[in-house]
Amino acid sequence: MKEKSLLHRLKRYGISYCVSYTMANMILSVMNYIDSINIYDNVWLINIELSAICLIIAVLMFFSDMFISHTEGYGFSVLDMIVGFFDVAVPVLGLGGFVFNWFDLFSYEVIYPLCIIAAVYFATLVLFLINDRMTEKEINKKIKERKEMKRNEQDN
Repeated sequence: MKEKSLLHRLKRYGISYCVSYTMANMILSVMNYIDSINIYDNVWLINIELSAICLIIAVLMFFSDMFISHTEGYGFSVLDMIVGFFDVAVPVLGLGGFVFNWFDLFSYEVIYPLCIIAAVYFATLVLFLINDRMTEKEINKKIKERKEMKRNEQDN
């Protein structure tokens, strides 16, 4: 198993923060538009709160990846996915339900954030999977090109 560098991890979870914040904001905007949920009374405050939660999630995932993860990449084992999901659920349910009062944690309203958590988590995961596969293909292509160049040099 190849060890991931600290810089690689920081980059990955910095991107994860940006992607998850964007995805959550898009989902909440659509829900607000169709009037299923109306949390945008103070847009600036909601954005700061959402940004804080996404930052905490990225930090938790960074540390989970350092201490728990056993796979290369972005949580591809079942254990990594479960830990990753809890890294997302705890800040959203804890801060969103108790601190920011976005929803009542002990009512049916908890269904909305759970669905948003699942959607954002899996959308982010899929984006990273696609990115990892594309990067892998590019690296393999470059390796193949270098091997061909070496063979051509040896033949000449």
